[in-house]
Amino acid sequence: MNILALGGSGDMGRMAVALLLESPNETSITVAGNNYERTNHFVNLVDSDKVKAVEIDVNQKSKLVELISSHDIVMNTVGPYYKFATKILEAAIEAKKPYVDICDDWKPTLDLLERDDKTKKAGITAVVGMGSSPGVTNLMAVIACSNLDEVDDLITAWGYGVEQGVGKKPNHFVTPREFYTKFKSMPAIANAATMHLLYEALEEIPIYKDGKFVDIQPLTEAALLQFPGFKDVYVCHIGHPEPVTLPRTLKVNSVSNLMYLGKTVTEVLRKYTQQISDNALTVSEATLKLDKELRNMMKNMNLLKEYVGNPPSLCVIATGTKNGKRTKVAIANNKVPFGDMAGVTSVPLTLAVEMILNGEISEKGVLTPEEAIQDPMAFFNRYAKRCGKNLSGNDVLLLKEVEL
Repeated sequence: MNILALGGSGDMGRMAVALLLESPNETSITVAGNNYERTNHFVNLVDSDKVKAVEIDVNQKSKLVELISSHDIVMNTVGPYYKFATKILEAAIEAKKPYVDICDDWKPTLDLLERDDKTKKAGITAVVGMGSSPGVTNLMAVIACSNLDEVDDLITAWGYGVEQGVGKKPNHFVTPREFYTKFKSMPAIANAATMHLLYEALEEIPIYKDGKFVDIQPLTEAALLQFPGFKDVYVCHIGHPEPVTLPRTLKVNSVSNLMYLGKTVTEVLRKYTQQISDNALTVSEATLKLDKELRNMMKNMNLLKEYVGNPPSLCVIATGTKNGKRTKVAIANNKVPFGDMAGVTSVPLTLAVEMILNGEISEKGVLTPEEAIQDPMAFFNRYAKRCGKNLSGNDVLLLKEVEL
């Protein structure tokens, strides 16, 4: 199979390419980016005759459609998604090729879902938000809710946490140090993930409360996150797709997405969002400054102590009733793939690519993770293979159930 990895030389894309090179499905991977020097540098470091580099500006639709048309599937890791997601899906629809992404912006997610009819008419499958959050969290949410008779409140959450085990490094993985050393003298490029974080903290965001959508201010403090067996942690609301997608498939009264980066880091984020709102900084300028400040902050041992005892970096808490009793079901990622955020994000992405190519995901239209994956535990059994030897889904998921 010929796979098009749009943004394949980026922080998430590099890991995804390395994972796909170990898949029995791929025959070739085209790594496409808007800077040929960077893209080709990555391909040279990978050093595989199955991988080639091309330059593409995703804003040039006709060229993008032509490129997608020559492949069996497009894997999109081009961020930020609020800028590029709908453009790329539109091109995939015109090319009539299946599509998978890791879109983690709520507004573009709704825009992508609005293209469901067009996607069905094109006869293709498009799985959106198939990363860590959304992605892993959505499937955790399905499992958590299935353990309750009725669900009143559902929380998806992510932040700074420590998992119990890490999987093996893929053979063709190119480390950030290897990749970026060549470009140290070049002007810094705004990190798409950090830009996304700022974007989702600038305007009102939707949560699902008491059976309807309500807009609130981002970074609004929420009640302390209480995951059984870990310390209670400071959390705030942040814009993400889960509150707008999970109520489509799960019978719940309320859904929210919370972030636990710690109070100190959250205050720094608030500082930069205010400067953007005051027109003192552009989003790109704030992204570069925030990245630099966070790197310096993470060298502070006193700050790192703030995260000791935190739940793992991805978790879901569902509260409701079971057998007539008030019950809480909490799930977290107990063991994770190699590569920190890149690993936890790219493994679900590449598994979805493989499942589409195998015909295991065959429904046409725009699908969220919980719509595309019919058996979450079977998915986590596959995910577990990237988290260590002889592991199953039960090993990589930490599940706690307590009566309240």
